[in-house]
Amino acid sequence: MLIHDRYGVIVTIVAAAGAVLAVASLLRPALLPTVRVYLRLSVFAVAVQVVIGIALVFGGHRPPALHWFYGAATLVALPLAMLIGGSRDARTEPIWVMGGAVATLLFAFRAMTTG
Repeated sequence: MLIHDRYGVIVTIVAAAGAVLAVASLLRPALLPTVRVYLRLSVFAVAVQVVIGIALVFGGHRPPALHWFYGAATLVALPLAMLIGGSRDARTEPIWVMGGAVATLLFAFRAMTTG
């Protein structure tokens, strides 16, 4: 379980950096393509964390139900916001991306505190 806890801290830091970059892309729209790539890599990092957590469940560790909820929300928030933002115009897409990045950060932090 130690690796899941430590990697959770790393995922939260990565999510925080993504949120800061997403906010910066509101001020400088030219950053948005770079931010999108970073956030896709962040989603991959969250997915690895989920795989580690599921492996721990199969190993006998049973986290609280809230940890399951916030872990799933962390995994889904950013891809969903990027999907919705991608179907919007160029003016509102960065707002959706920023919202998803901030939601991912908040859910990651909350998952870390419940598990």
